[in-house]
Order: sequence, then C-alpha cells, then structure tokens
Amino acid sequence: MNRLVRFLRGYYRVRIRGAAPELALNRLAEGRIHFWDLRRVDDFTQELSVRKRDLAEARRLTERVLGEAELVREAGLLHSLRGLRRRRAFAAAVALILAAAYVLPGFIWCLTVEGNEQVPSEQILRELAELGVGFGTWGDSIAPQELKNEMLVRIPQLEWLTVNHSGGLATVIVRERETAPAVIDRRTVTNLIASRDCVITRMEVLSGQAVRQPGQAVLAGEVLVSGYADWEHCVQATRALGEVYGRTQRRLDAVTPVEWAYEGAPGAVHTRYALLLGRKRINFYQDSGIWGAGCDKMVAYRQLTLPGDHAFPVTLVVETAVERPLEMRSAALSDARSLLVEGTSQAVRADMVAGEIVQQRCNVKQAGGLYCLSGTFSCVEMVARSVPAILWESEEGT
Repeated sequence: MNRLVRFLRGYYRVRIRGAAPELALNRLAEGRIHFWDLRRVDDFTQELSVRKRDLAEARRLTERVLGEAELVREAGLLHSLRGLRRRRAFAAAVALILAAAYVLPGFIWCLTVEGNEQVPSEQILRELAELGVGFGTWGDSIAPQELKNEMLVRIPQLEWLTVNHSGGLATVIVRERETAPAVIDRRTVTNLIASRDCVITRMEVLSGQAVRQPGQAVLAGEVLVSGYADWEHCVQATRALGEVYGRTQRRLDAVTPVEWAYEGAPGAVHTRYALLLGRKRINFYQDSGIWGAGCDKMVAYRQLTLPGDHAFPVTLVVETAVERPLEMRSAALSDARSLLVEGTSQAVRADMVAGEIVQQRCNVKQAGGLYCLSGTFSCVEMVARSVPAILWESEEGT
C-alpha cells in the first residue's frame, strides 16, 4: 500500500556524495526527512528516495555536513503520464485497453447452460439467439421476466429459466418440468384382440376374462381377453390387461442388385478452412463450397475454449475431402444371401412388439441383374392389442 501511495504522489531518487555520507543520513533522520530504498554505491556515495517536497530540505542538510545531494531521476504517476505525451501510439493503446476493460464486461461473450437433462443445451441457446440473447448482447438489455415467459412458450419442457450475467460470462439456469407417468384409464372398457393369425402359446391375464386358451388357433381380430367378465350373478366391465404370445408366420420378399458400386482406393486430399464467429461463417475459399462427386468429406470443428472450460463462440472449421472414385463390383451369391437374410430378419424383429424368430427358411436366386429372396419366418411374439370393447353378445359371434 505504501508503494502505491508513493507512486501516486511521486518521488525523487537522490544520490548523496561526501567524505562521510553517514553523517548526512543522520542529519536527514534528525530533520524528520522520510527516505527509503537506501543503497550504498561506494564508501563515499549513497542512493535513496525522498518525497518531492523534501528535496530542498534534504539538500540543505547534506550541505551542512560538507556533502552534496544530486537528483538522479524522478518517478511516479505524473512523470509516467508526461512520458506518454512523447509516445502517442502507446498512450492511445493504453486508453483503448482501459476503455475496453470498462466496456467489454458489459457484453455477453460466453454462454453456458446449467440444470438441463432432457432438453439439449443447443436447443436452449438457439432459442435464446432467436430472442436476441447471444454472443455480443449488451447484458443490461436483458429483461429476465420477459425472457423467461418467451422461453417457456417456445420450450414447453422447461418450468423456469433465468440468465445470470457476470463479466463477459452469462449462465443460463433452467429447471425442467417434471412429467408424471402416463396413467392408465381403467374406466374405459377394452378388449385384447389378436393382431395376427397365430396359435396361442402363452397367456398372462391381469384383468378381464380370457375367452381363448393356449394351443388354440385364432385369426387376426379375434378377441383373446374380454373386458366383460361373467361372474354368473353379475357382469363386470373393466379394461382388459395382459400379454398373449402366439406362434406366427411371416413371408417376406427382398431384392438386391448383382453389381454394387464400391469406393475405390483413396486419391488426392483437399483441405479448406472456414471460421465461425457467433452465427456468421467466414469461408477462406472462393468456390461454391460443394465438393465434386466421389469424395469422402470429413469436417472437424475446433472451438476456442477460455480458461474454466468456457466455450468462446469462435470455431475453426477444417473440411477435408478425399477423392475415392467409384468402382463397380459383382457381389457373390453368398454375400448377397447374408445381406438379404440379415435385412429381412431385422425387418421382422422391428415389426414385433416383443418376441423372437424361432425358425426361418430363406431361398435366394438370381433373376437378371437382381438377387431375389423369398423367406418364411416362424416367430413367437406378443400378439395382443387393446381395442374398445363391443357388446358381449357380439363377441360370441367371433
């Protein structure tokens, strides 16, 4: 603190010469002249610092012991500012830096999102940018209450949102809306019907009355579990719940060409660059940006990150294209069979709610420029589907 005060007030660096400079120091102390940073140059010379107002008195006391007080240099804030008059470019740079240090923290340069688990941060930042809150936004122009109302309309999954601005960093704090699990409406009377022709293998009935038994063959649309349970003295209407598994058969046809286009050996490599500044892209190339046919394109994004893992909205985009000419090759029958069988098997599994393929018979043959597959798949799958219940008498006819 004393050093700062001395710098603001200014001081002189003085060199004392004499036969006995120690006597001059004693005189300064007796005269209550404050000095510091004492340094011995030789046996007859001492250097020290004194306040500006004490220079004349220090010289007078030194002369009384037959010594000499020489002014070496001046230091302090005023002296430094006078030196800036001869270095105008440096003075302008200092003024610019001071102004930037005062003004720039009022803008938003980095945004981070906290508290989100389901809603992506990119979606929140994109919607904020649409509302004018993003890179380069003046922090005091943000109205938190209005911003929250707009964001809750745009993203219904959010329950609350606010923006805390500190320096050039803005933190978006959100709270997501809790979604209650779907409640089954048990007041609606429903039946479980068969979605496909099948032979029932297993039934697990949680509510309702089973009207079919394992081992029976049923057609698609027939009732498996009725929402009307007959208890002799009364009929109970409920929502039929349960799982019914049956053995089904599916027939699928698929084709694939005999000749396929493959990528050839890697050729020439082309690289170009672009810069993303906020939402503006600056391309360092002059063409249309569309690579020619037969190129593998890879894009790498290298974002500038500030200390503290705060992402700055400045990203270097590196696009690399490798020329790979297309070559036509003929596929072997075994390779085509593997491809077709795997594709049809995946399609069958995707069409089932639950279950598995227990047996499959596939025949692959070549017809012209195509490989054709005809497959039969035996499955055990969950066939029950819920539909609104109809009258009990009409169910008897099914």
